[in-house]
Amino acid sequence: MMRKILALLFVLAGLAVLPADSEAKWWIFGQSEDEVATRYLYLNDISYDELGDQVTLYRELLPNGKATLKGRGQAGRNKIGAVQISLDNGATWQKANLAADGSFIHDFAPRIGETYQLSVKILDTAGKSNDVEATRKELTVAEGDITSLIRAALDAMIGAYQDEDPRAFMRNVDENFAGDATILDRGVRKDFTLFDNLRLTYQLNNVAAGSGGKIFTSLSFARQVTSARSGDTFEDRGVTEFIFKLHGDRALVTAMKHPLIFGLSEAEDVGTGVVNSGENTRTLRVSNNEIGLSDSPYVDGFDDDFGSSTIPPPTNLAVQSFSYPELTLTFDVPGSVNATTYKRVLQWSTSPGGPWADDNEPIFSQVSFTEFTVHCRGEIWDAGNIYYRLALERISDGDLSAWSNVISVISP
Repeated sequence: MMRKILALLFVLAGLAVLPADSEAKWWIFGQSEDEVATRYLYLNDISYDELGDQVTLYRELLPNGKATLKGRGQAGRNKIGAVQISLDNGATWQKANLAADGSFIHDFAPRIGETYQLSVKILDTAGKSNDVEATRKELTVAEGDITSLIRAALDAMIGAYQDEDPRAFMRNVDENFAGDATILDRGVRKDFTLFDNLRLTYQLNNVAAGSGGKIFTSLSFARQVTSARSGDTFEDRGVTEFIFKLHGDRALVTAMKHPLIFGLSEAEDVGTGVVNSGENTRTLRVSNNEIGLSDSPYVDGFDDDFGSSTIPPPTNLAVQSFSYPELTLTFDVPGSVNATTYKRVLQWSTSPGGPWADDNEPIFSQVSFTEFTVHCRGEIWDAGNIYYRLALERISDGDLSAWSNVISVISP
């Protein structure tokens, strides 16, 4: 017994003389070299990163008066150990509900008229944290009637679309539409030649005002359409997102995400980003002037029929780390997708709406098919932020999936 006591005293004495920067981490089982970050993060079903630094939610669209943060953390080879949410700039923290795969969810009930300093802290099992400051947003809840302007714009667009009136439709589109307003106009006109007896209904899920005067809108839709060529009737439903800008007492759409409800005939150049939702399993797609249902919102350069297998698009493209010139990216795909049958196609642009160019720089390294490091070219940084998107190409036939969400990388 005496030997055990002496051994314990010896260990305690050794800990007492540790240097200052190691005493705070004596409990950590191995140090973490991998960056802790989020694969994706949503506030009330709207992309958290796109909202900007100041966010306004509207009470009438808060389910039971609550706001919901949901996302998924990543820590390289380590696991996520805890996720905490602060509403007061880090003075106090609340635990989020965390799953084994790093996904988490947290509900809170903000009060009207109050301002909250929202932050998200993600800790791996070694105690390392994400960049908490990068998640900080100023959040308020308002009584405002902004949703009536959004509904008016959507109702006008749907009405003009169903009446096959392209001029009336385009009156609700911002001249700086991210996917190119001219291409949207052309896509809508093509849709009119392919669709008969279109019926389209929607329900607003959430509306949030972000920085730069942008109004972010999440909605669920249900659609029925008859093919003008075959006479076949198709039905689909899903969740999508729009971004509007206010012009006086009107809201004009400035961006749309996949799955699209307008301009499907020019889907690649109309939509910017893909909504990650389990409800978007079989949505309407146009291929070679034919209509069909697919798990993929569009495919570039394909000539397959709709009975063939589709390529699942990559989702939740994110920057895991960036130390110029090395940029490490991660994304999500179903478990059956791997480097044996697919290859990554990465594109970059100096604008979130394109034009896009293939990134042919060499890959430095890869931890897995869904985590890889590329070389950022110095000569393009003069333009400011660089934007990236990703698709999957099937090696056997060259077919391409839908593009992922668009991410931005700040110049060093």
